[in-house]
Amino acid sequence: MLTSIVKRLAGPAILMALASPALAVDGHEPPVNPFLADSPWPISHRTPYAQASSPLDGPISASQVASPDYVSTGITNITLATSSPYPRPYRLSRFLERIMGSYLDRQWGKPRVSWGSAFGVVYKLRDNRMVDSISKPSGASLDNLSNATSGAYTLIDKDNTFFTVDGITVLAYQDKERGNIDSGIKLRSSFTLPASSLRGDAKTDPIVGMNILWDGRLALATKRGTVAVLNRDFSQFWSVKLGQADAGEEVSNSIAADEKGGIYVVTERAMYRVQWTGYNLSMNEYDGAWRADYEAGEGQSAGRLGKGSGSTPSLMGNPDDADRFVVITDGQDLSHLVLFWRDEIPNSWEQLPGTKSRRIAAQVPVDFGDALRERTVSEQSVLVRGYGAVVVSNDYQNTIEPDPANYPILGGLLDNPAVANINNALWVTLSQFPEFQPWGVQKFQWNPATRTLEKAWVNMNTSCPNGIPTMSASVNTFYCIGAYMGSWTIEGLDWTTGNRRFTKLLGWNPLFNSFYAGTQIGVNGSIISGTTFGVMAMDGK
Repeated sequence: MLTSIVKRLAGPAILMALASPALAVDGHEPPVNPFLADSPWPISHRTPYAQASSPLDGPISASQVASPDYVSTGITNITLATSSPYPRPYRLSRFLERIMGSYLDRQWGKPRVSWGSAFGVVYKLRDNRMVDSISKPSGASLDNLSNATSGAYTLIDKDNTFFTVDGITVLAYQDKERGNIDSGIKLRSSFTLPASSLRGDAKTDPIVGMNILWDGRLALATKRGTVAVLNRDFSQFWSVKLGQADAGEEVSNSIAADEKGGIYVVTERAMYRVQWTGYNLSMNEYDGAWRADYEAGEGQSAGRLGKGSGSTPSLMGNPDDADRFVVITDGQDLSHLVLFWRDEIPNSWEQLPGTKSRRIAAQVPVDFGDALRERTVSEQSVLVRGYGAVVVSNDYQNTIEPDPANYPILGGLLDNPAVANINNALWVTLSQFPEFQPWGVQKFQWNPATRTLEKAWVNMNTSCPNGIPTMSASVNTFYCIGAYMGSWTIEGLDWTTGNRRFTKLLGWNPLFNSFYAGTQIGVNGSIISGTTFGVMAMDGK
C-alpha cells in the first residue's frame, strides 16, 4: 500500500530507488527498469546497462540447437525487441489457470512477438514468421545509405509500444488492434528533433543511440554529439550538446543508462556521463556528470562504424557492488579494454601511468594472448557479466585500407559516410571466409581485492566475425555467431575457462551472415540473431 502511494506521488529519484534487481542464478542481474517490456530481450544489448548477457538458459551442446529458421525482413537487422506476453489465444478457467498456467508457459512460453527495425522498414514477427511490416517515413533509398544503421538500436516498453528512429525522427509503433498478437502494426506517433538541438540534418547528425531511463523517458544520442531526453508520449524534450560548439564529437554506437539517471555516451574523443536530474540534462560534476578522455587512436579501420571506440558502453557492477564501471574498447592500433569509475572516484585512487584521466580504473591491451601483437580491432560491444568482460576480435585479414597520404583519392573517398559504409559492408560480407575472418575471444576479470583488471583466458580457435556475443548465466556459457571453414556457426564456450563446449554448423548460406547483429537468448534455450537480410532463430531442443 505504502509503495503504491509513493510510486504515485514520487519524482524520478524515488522511483529509481524503488528499482530492484531481478533474481538470477549468479546474483549479477542489473536492476529491472519497470518501464521496459516484461520479456527476455526488450532492448538492444538486453538491459539499459548494455551488458548483452542473460540469466536465461541457453544450449550446452550442438544437439540442443535446431537448424536455423530464417525469415526475410530487409537490410540490416542489428537487434530484435521482444514484447511483454499477450493474452493466451484460448481461455482457461481460474482453476485450470492455477494448476496448468505455469506448466503451459514453461512448455511453450508465453505468447510474445518480436519487433525489428531494418533499413527503411519496421516489422513484427511471431514465432519467426512475418506478421506485418511497414515502411519508415523516409523509406529505403540510396539517399539514406550513409545512415543505414540509424535505427539499429531499439526498445519496446511496458505498454508494448516499439520505439525506433528514422534519421532525426523518433518513431513509436503499436498494434492496430491493441492486445491482438496477430494484429497489423501502425505508426502511433513521431517526434522530429528540433533543428536548434542539432549540428546538422538527418544526413549529417542522425540519431544513433537509444535507451530508456528509470522514470520511463527515452534517452537519445546523435552522431555529432547531441544527448537528449524525451517523454515516451513525445510531450516534452530536453537536450545538451557535447564537445566543440560547431563540430561536436562523433558518436558511432549506442548508449547505456543506469538507475541513478546517468547516461553514458562514448565519442571519438572522450567518455561522458551526462546526468538526467529528473527535470533537466546536466554536465555539471555537482550533479554527477563527468567527462574523461581516452586513447582514441587515429583513423577508422575496416569494419568500424566510426572513429575512436567501436563499442557501446557497457556498465559493470550493480548498485550493491563497491566498484562500478563503464567499459569500452578504445581506438588504439592495439585496442585496449578501458574501465572508467562510474560514480565518484575513490579518494585513495591514483591516476594510472599512461592514462589520460584519473577516472580510468584500468587500461589493458587486448592482445589475444600475444604480447608482441601490434594491432587488434574490436567493433563489437564488450560482453559483461558480474566483473567479467569478454572481447571478440574484428581484425579482418587481407583488407585494403589505402593510406590517404599515398592514395589521396581512395583515402578521400572513404571519408564519405556512404562510401565508408559500403567498404565496411564488403569486409563484413566476406568475413565468413578463412582468407578474411578474424580469430580470437578474450576474457578479462576485475579483481576487487587488488583493484586491477586481470586477463582470465584466451581462445584463439574461435572466430566471431562480426556479431555481438552473449552469454547465459544459468549454464555459464558464452555464445556468438561464428564461422568455420566458410560455414556460419553457433559457438559455445565455457564462461569460466574459455574452453569450447560446442560448435553448431549452420551452413555456408550468406543469408546467415550476422552482419553486426546481436546474438540473443530467447525462451526455452533458443538462440536468435539478425542477419544481413533477415532474422534466424535456432530453437532449443
